Amino acid sequence: MGLGRFVYTPILPLMEAQTGASPQSTAVVATFNYLGYFLGAVALAIWPRFARSPLMLRASLVALVASEVAMVLAVNVPWWSAVRLIAGVASAVVFVYCAGAVAGTASAGIAFAGVGVGIAVSGVLVVGLGEVVDWRSLWWLSALLTAAFGWFAWGVPPGASRAPATSDGAPRAGVAGWSLGLSYFLEGLGYIVLGTFLVAAVATGGRSWEGPAAWVIVGLAAAASPMIWARLRRYRSAEALLVIALLLQVVSAVLPALVHGAAAAAVSAVLFGGTFIGAVMLSMEAGADIGIPRSAAVLTAAYGIGQILGPLVVAPMLGDGYDAAFLTAGGVLVVSAVLAAVAGRARPAPVTGPV
Repeated sequence: MGLGRFVYTPILPLMEAQTGASPQSTAVVATFNYLGYFLGAVALAIWPRFARSPLMLRASLVALVASEVAMVLAVNVPWWSAVRLIAGVASAVVFVYCAGAVAGTASAGIAFAGVGVGIAVSGVLVVGLGEVVDWRSLWWLSALLTAAFGWFAWGVPPGASRAPATSDGAPRAGVAGWSLGLSYFLEGLGYIVLGTFLVAAVATGGRSWEGPAAWVIVGLAAAASPMIWARLRRYRSAEALLVIALLLQVVSAVLPALVHGAAAAAVSAVLFGGTFIGAVMLSMEAGADIGIPRSAAVLTAAYGIGQILGPLVVAPMLGDGYDAAFLTAGGVLVVSAVLAAVAGRARPAPVTGPV
């Protein structure tokens, strides 16, 4: 899922250069991917049985690979948009299914690390081959690698259902649930600004490989971070760690706006990669512990809305560079952290690990 969904980001500059597609057009294509992710999550919230269906997982894995192959069949923005919409839906199904499969288990950190590995592999592809092959070849290679990863995931069993965390057995969100949902919505809005524009900001005025190289750093940090957050989870509640992750992500957003240069960009990439998957994992666990009905799908839908709105909110700020967009993302993430703290305090009996 990390490779099939996020490889568009490092390949994008080559697609624009070699096809003549404008940044405005390719931004529309990206938005359709976010829309697909949202629609997939909403569908799973409405029909939760599909969130635990191995058949849906396998169909989505196939669709994700097919979407990468389909990108090379035409140079056409409406076609690309439709293809990336399908990729977004498939990504949501894969994510929600796998999040449910590992929720509350010791395997959660390892499983969520896979997204970071996929991101890192997508960046390595472009850094290593971007000056040797064209954009179509990179999509073909990405499809082959996604299929290889998908083969290993083919037989992942669904997770066990978790009972609602309420005294009478009736699921209800309450203040904690609503606060967490709003926090995760804002995390989606803030994180996607970095996820969409960090590579472009690093590449501006630099060499062609520097942007994809920053994406590799993001991926490597994202691959390592879930195990770190999972280990810390033994000592603190998911909500408390979520606040820390979001505040670190604030630093990753504002740093490149306040301090320009390769060193600041590298630190930002590490902090961004080290927190956004952790925030996802911790939010999923907190939602299940609080007792939000169909928590993985509902939270993913809220996150998806944020992703759709993020680029639209900052688009008017991009005329003079990316600084204003990154500072805005930082402000959004501060509010997200405050709401995560409210969720932690509002939960009557927060689950904490042994100390």
